[in-house]
Formats: sequence, C-alpha cells, structure tokens
Amino acid sequence: MKRSFEYNIDRSTIIRTVLQCIIFAAIAVALFFLYRGGYLSAWFSSVIMALMALMALSIPRRIVLLDRTLEIQCILDITEINIREIASVRRVDRRRMRWIVPLLGGIGFFGYYGKYFDLKEFDTVNMYASEWNNFVEITDIYDSRTYVSCREADALITLIAKAKSDDEIRSAANAEDEEE
Repeated sequence: MKRSFEYNIDRSTIIRTVLQCIIFAAIAVALFFLYRGGYLSAWFSSVIMALMALMALSIPRRIVLLDRTLEIQCILDITEINIREIASVRRVDRRRMRWIVPLLGGIGFFGYYGKYFDLKEFDTVNMYASEWNNFVEITDIYDSRTYVSCREADALITLIAKAKSDDEIRSAANAEDEEE
C-alpha cells in the first residue's frame, strides 16, 4: 500500500513568507545605506541568506504512507516513522495548537516545521505543517509527538490504522510460520 498526501500552502503562510522576505530585504538595504563599506551589512545579508537557504531545504512537501513506514518528505530531508512504533494517531483541534510555540525551525516561511515547545505538556514536539490548520498528532511508543498538517486528515488517520492492523496480521502470520 502506498498513498501520498501532498502539503498545501494556505494564503496566510504565503503572506507570512512574503512579509518575512520583505522585512529581511528592508533591513539588508537599510544596513547597506547606513554602514557604507562596513562589514555589518554584508555579514547580516550573508547570515540571512544562509538561514533562508537552510530553512528552504526543510520545507515539508508530502506525507507518504508505505507498507511499514510513514514518511514525511521535505525538500532535502525525509523523516521516517515505523508503523509498528506508532502508539496513537489523532486529529488535533486548532485551539489546542495555541499552546505550541516555536523553538527552532521555520515559523511561517513556506510552512511551520522544526522543534516546537508544548506549554501545556512541557515537552518538545516535531512539527511538519504547511498551514496552521488540519493537524494530526502522531505519538510513537517512545512518547515522542509529531504534528503534521493534512487536509485529508481523516483519510490519513484511517490509512495509518489500517496499515498498523495489516502489519500486526503479517507479524502474527510470520510468527506462526517460524513456529512450524
């Protein structure tokens, strides 16, 4: 079974991305004119360009459900979660997400991704979202939580449950074959 769920960037994320680029460009231009010939404007521009390039590599693109793994594919990174290690999958209301604040990662620059902090649980969580809506919480057996945004959240939850039950059936069949 292979099923792919594409990330869709919403309008507010695009607006935040454009605003961040405009602010960074305005600061770089202001520093260039204020410190003519200085290293400060070149340093700031170089650091911001490097950060934007690193952030662009981590933009989430799709969620792919395979037979035994759930892959969260970014532009350069792939996060794999073994189906056997998923303890629970549930839909999360947008109001619950107001207690999640960013620690390290993208905050509206083509999505929301990286490490975030949950103020209610006092725990760090992984975030892979292209919009601040339609959240699915994936908790593994190690109590690590990952939040993804998916417009087809109910289908994703159903397919993960089906893949998990299919994997358990295969494991039981393999165990019976080994006993014989």
